[in-house]
Amino acid sequence: MKKILAIIILFITNFSFCQLRAVIIDSETKSVIPYVNIWIENENIGTTSNEKGEFSIDITSGKFLILSSLGYEKKRIEISSISEKIVLSPKITELNEVIISSTKKQKEIVIGKFNDLDVGYYYASFDKPEIKARYFPFDSSYSKTPYLNKLKFRIYSNIKNAKFNVRIYSIGENGEPKNPIYNKNIIGIVKKGTENIELDLSELDIMFPKNGVFISFEWLIIPENVFKTSFPIKDSKKRIEKIMYEPKVGLLPSETDENSWTYKNGKWEKVKAFDTKTNHPKEYINKFGLLAIEMTLTN
Repeated sequence: MKKILAIIILFITNFSFCQLRAVIIDSETKSVIPYVNIWIENENIGTTSNEKGEFSIDITSGKFLILSSLGYEKKRIEISSISEKIVLSPKITELNEVIISSTKKQKEIVIGKFNDLDVGYYYASFDKPEIKARYFPFDSSYSKTPYLNKLKFRIYSNIKNAKFNVRIYSIGENGEPKNPIYNKNIIGIVKKGTENIELDLSELDIMFPKNGVFISFEWLIIPENVFKTSFPIKDSKKRIEKIMYEPKVGLLPSETDENSWTYKNGKWEKVKAFDTKTNHPKEYINKFGLLAIEMTLTN
């Protein structure tokens, strides 16, 4: 009996050692930092801190933890040195000059228009942080309406009050999303079912960059976004249990990957085409998934 008890204790102890639990705080204000993107370096393992800045992650493999959050310096930290708290330093950014002027009539234009029926596929994240981004090139016709006013996403969710984050990036040297244009989280909350979610950016005074802009959709790997489901196993009557993180975002079938990027495993990469091996609508096969986003610009 004692031997069995010792084995059980050893098992529990080893399991707890494999799970790192910590809270992330601001180095200056000492306040917690929610929705931090967390990865095991060079491993396909990641998570997101919750509203209280807390997270738990499997550290069976890997030596370093990578943490990134809007408004903070990216941090690489040795796992063996981590205690109960991880400190991130605010990123110092140089703000552009703001010119305030009056206008007699508000002007608006909408770019990236889509019909609801154009969206035949919705994408979800399963077990790790992920970001999908769409590039909007600049056009001279935007000069009279240079400010980002609203964003509209096509969303489907199996649960109520699922949360997602929107990040806005400039373009990098290789055409990838690079530096954040706005250094705070823009959180969307969705209902259960299918709907168009509209986010108001009018108070942020974000101008459309001359070299274009990336709008991205980030999944938050937090308990309140969990949805348990199952999938059939090929050539078997059994099903495999899966946990996905809501909500799902609508994708449009595109002939090219030119404007679509994905952030996985701690790096940006071009999206891959849907192939015949996966169960996708036929109109998406051999096409690329482009985020269904409408952007309203204003003066």
